[in-house]
Amino acid sequence: MSLHGPVAIILAAGQGKRMKSDKAKVLHEVCGRPMIGYVVDAARGAGARTIIVVIGYAAAQVLESLHDEPNILFVTQSEQLGTGHAVKICRAILADYQGPVMVLVGDEPLLRPEPLADLLARQEHDQAACLLGTAKVHDPMGFGRILRDSAGRFLRIVEERDCAPEEKAIREVNPSCYVFQLPLLWDALDQIGTSNAQHEYYLTDAPERLLAMGHKVMALNVLRADDILGVNTRQHLAQATTVMQARIQDHWMTEGVTIVDPHNTYIDGRATIGRDTVIHPFTVISGQVKIGAGCQVGPFAHLRDGTVLENDVEVGAFVEVSRSHIDSGTIARHLAYLGNASVGRDVNVGAGTITANFDGSRKHETKIGDRVRIGAGAVMVAPVAIGHDAVIGAGAVITRGKHIKSGDTVVGVPARSLSARTDDR
Repeated sequence: MSLHGPVAIILAAGQGKRMKSDKAKVLHEVCGRPMIGYVVDAARGAGARTIIVVIGYAAAQVLESLHDEPNILFVTQSEQLGTGHAVKICRAILADYQGPVMVLVGDEPLLRPEPLADLLARQEHDQAACLLGTAKVHDPMGFGRILRDSAGRFLRIVEERDCAPEEKAIREVNPSCYVFQLPLLWDALDQIGTSNAQHEYYLTDAPERLLAMGHKVMALNVLRADDILGVNTRQHLAQATTVMQARIQDHWMTEGVTIVDPHNTYIDGRATIGRDTVIHPFTVISGQVKIGAGCQVGPFAHLRDGTVLENDVEVGAFVEVSRSHIDSGTIARHLAYLGNASVGRDVNVGAGTITANFDGSRKHETKIGDRVRIGAGAVMVAPVAIGHDAVIGAGAVITRGKHIKSGDTVVGVPARSLSARTDDR
């Protein structure tokens, strides 16, 4: 198989026992996206053209999660024999490939593409057999330590379980972020044994073996402490979410969005927001939500997956919108639920308005035309269609399957047309 390089290998076969979950560890979500999705994006952003994902525990779940991603190949690690073994089983699929291969782990969702791109560029420039991306951290617990000689040159990695007391004090750590040159990596892996605390094949032994074989190995401190948070527990997952949420909000504020109270706002990593939109406190934006320019959202609003707000829409306090398209100029200021709805331009949605979209087995659509006025407490039992310029009286209940004509005014339970009453007289 002819592969386009650079290549990235992402290790995603582990169970993550400390997560206490039936779900593959790399599929636990950070700001609405599986962790491995962020790692794939980082690899692509760094320049990887082919990505190989090593799967094992809950393999079908990982395959399903990534099935729409282009240029991804999968290799199954049926026995968990260590990170060195996980990379070695990719040898067959890479048999004809010569060039750089980046090796990453799937449970570090905070990796950014920029330092990975730096590693790839330096590896090409220096023709190194291996480059390690390292970080200096305040608390190195849980990480392998980087050992250097008196001149600062890389010597080896020592896993924490194997560290001597003085080695545990080293603050430069190995977050499992490598660029190797193939086929040199295969030669090193052939020489790795299992004489360590876990009796596994450590990929961390490969740089030292390459050095002993006379090849150039470099450790570059290019990663920040917040890049390398590996998620092994639910507490780690919460920490990663906090960092990612700050990055997401910083991005949108840089793009011209006002977030009044970032600490009390949640924005999904898949959402998009237009400039001059204002997000008020205690707003939750979850899923693939698209918000246009000049909108007002919140406080205490919830925009759910599939929602689109066009420009200059106002969604106010305790309003929930799900799988709905709201056209420009429409206002829903308080206490409303719009689900599976298509709402036209310049509509006023009164307090307490509900689209009753679920019949117990299926969800149905509500269609609302331009310039409709909906009074407080109105209920629309979908499927319902309301024509342009109609008026829905306060407390009206529009029953299932009704079509309100353009310009009509309806009131009551069930809703009746005022024009029809006039005709009866």
